[in-house]
Amino acid sequence: MLSDYPHVFSPLRIGPMEVANRIFMPPHGIPLVAPGPHGTRVPSEDFAHYYAARAEAGVALFGHSLSVLPLLGGLPCPAYPESVPSFATVADMVHEHGSRIFGQLHYSTLTSGAWEPLTPRTPVLGASSYQRYERYDTCHELSTAEIAEIIHLYARGAANLSRAGYDGIEIHASHGVLMEHFLSPYFNHRTDGYGGTAAGRMRLLTETLEAVREAAGAHVALGVRMICDERMPGGLTPDDVREILAVLAGRHLIDYADMDIAVEPQQATLMTTPSLIAPLHLRDLVAAVRKDLPPEIAVISSLGRVTSIADAERMLAEGVADMVGAARGLIAEPELVRHAREGREQDSRTCVAVNYCIAGVQHSGSFGCALNPASGRERRWGNASFTPAPRTGKVVVAGAGPAGLEAARVARLRGHEVVVLERAGHPGGQLGLWAALPGREVHARTVSWYERELARLGVEIRTGTPADRATVLGERPDAVVVATGARYAATGESGFLPAAVPGHDQNFVITPEDVLGGRVSPTGTVVVLDDEGLQTGVGVAEVLAGRGAEVHFVTRHPQLVPALVFDGHLPLILQRLARLGVRLRTRTHLRRIDPGAVTLFDVFTDEEETLSGVCAVVMATMRKPRAGLADLLAGEVGQVFLVGDALAPRGLAEATFEGQQFARLIGETDAPRTTMEQLLRPIAAEAFARPAAALRAAADPGRGR
Repeated sequence: MLSDYPHVFSPLRIGPMEVANRIFMPPHGIPLVAPGPHGTRVPSEDFAHYYAARAEAGVALFGHSLSVLPLLGGLPCPAYPESVPSFATVADMVHEHGSRIFGQLHYSTLTSGAWEPLTPRTPVLGASSYQRYERYDTCHELSTAEIAEIIHLYARGAANLSRAGYDGIEIHASHGVLMEHFLSPYFNHRTDGYGGTAAGRMRLLTETLEAVREAAGAHVALGVRMICDERMPGGLTPDDVREILAVLAGRHLIDYADMDIAVEPQQATLMTTPSLIAPLHLRDLVAAVRKDLPPEIAVISSLGRVTSIADAERMLAEGVADMVGAARGLIAEPELVRHAREGREQDSRTCVAVNYCIAGVQHSGSFGCALNPASGRERRWGNASFTPAPRTGKVVVAGAGPAGLEAARVARLRGHEVVVLERAGHPGGQLGLWAALPGREVHARTVSWYERELARLGVEIRTGTPADRATVLGERPDAVVVATGARYAATGESGFLPAAVPGHDQNFVITPEDVLGGRVSPTGTVVVLDDEGLQTGVGVAEVLAGRGAEVHFVTRHPQLVPALVFDGHLPLILQRLARLGVRLRTRTHLRRIDPGAVTLFDVFTDEEETLSGVCAVVMATMRKPRAGLADLLAGEVGQVFLVGDALAPRGLAEATFEGQQFARLIGETDAPRTTMEQLLRPIAAEAFARPAAALRAAADPGRGR
């Protein structure tokens, strides 16, 4: 397949070093960290395995997102020499597979620290005193003496990374970090030597690059992550960015430029784009910057949601960039490069851009991938872990939604005979419903991937086959995974109102499944009651408005789809609904439903309003689990695991995680027999990560740096 992708599979020189191919994994802040010196964090052993798995699969270069300030908690920080062994372990494990790693140093204005554990937070440092976008507080304007300390910290971090064996240093000046704030006339209102003119605003960056070059040594590549266009009134324009890079290149301060977009948090949607934005949205901006740079300066860029090597090849062939990055694409599919090299691209999962890898950290402090539960858990759940279970046997999976499909895949990889029973005429479950939502069609690719993968593994999916007690026991299973999912309650019950809405039993009250499954398509005035705050309610509103209905979207939340704030969907959803004329009624709920009318009420003031001429009410409130099969099988089968929405309706990440977790327990010695038994067990010690240095210490107790 090398001839299919000649540009991808050709080497590239970046300053003093060479990379084996043109695919890199950009820096991304993830919580795979462990306690480090003086309250800081260092990369954990899980992080080392996370990058090593992708290096082994052919990714040529990795960027490691690091805090330059030794803040309490947060991202890893290389400020102290005691942290070097953990960084060195990461570098060594990447180098074992012929790949390279760059450390990206930055101070993010989103991440203030704490003075000490459990205290109020420290101030955010800035180029000028301004109020933060996402909070009420005003940041501290750095003095010239304090700027000197910041430069020293960059140099100190670079020196430690060089000592650890990192191949390059990247100074981050995009995504709203401190360095960008100094460069930008939008943020920088200083009148001293670090502001006022373009040269003044560049001064912190140039002095930092000079200090880092000296500290890290000439053998280390040096680059900058630069925003292409701030897209803010009075902010950096593409012309400004080209001038900045021309100065840096002319003074021989950089070997490469990593081009990006998005001021965070104002423009977070442009940084980790959801599926509602087309892939490769940075193409023209990056191409415009690249054409004015000298050829010895490599231009690398993620270009916006790259999920296939074919897209990367096209961008390289067109000369848009010298190297193409994929973060989420490689989180979902670590084998992306290997599959392309071997002509097995159909074996790769496609990132569906639900952005659980971002939102999970914000919502619950979790990290991973909604499609790939092993992502971030390669140390325990990587490819090498798929060895035969101590006792292999027959496994029946009831339900072919995401939880059931993942359970079937993993159980088969552990050596079990597996059959999947699905009552519908096709697999997919909730994934199939979501794929019917506008802009979310990419979910269908996940269903197709599971179908191909299970067929390859020899797993039979019997569609049109309800999984009742007799059918399941007729298979004589040793274990059963109950993944029968959930359905929306047509009663309108919800967390806000745990009772049926009066009038819910009328024939024009329907559920999202009725609309997305094609059973009904109401026109005229439609009320969509949403209490989940997820994709389904707004997606159904968009579907019906697109068909000509006058849609009133009703939610008791003060803000639309609150669960989607952190994953980048909210601004795009608002735009799409506004274009279709959807009436948004926040902080509102249904009092009752009458023939052809609904009575709404303000959840804070109790003020009522009657909406007449209503032809349909869609209840996108709570989902009720379909869990009865597990009780019917209790005591009849050695292991019965209830997973995903059948256990408790939640999200895609929970479904796939539990599918994998419980499939791994089948046939294990002293394994739990039920989901509740596992829930009540102590968490295994191996689940808690240690500093990455522990890996080398365990392998060679005498090894040191």
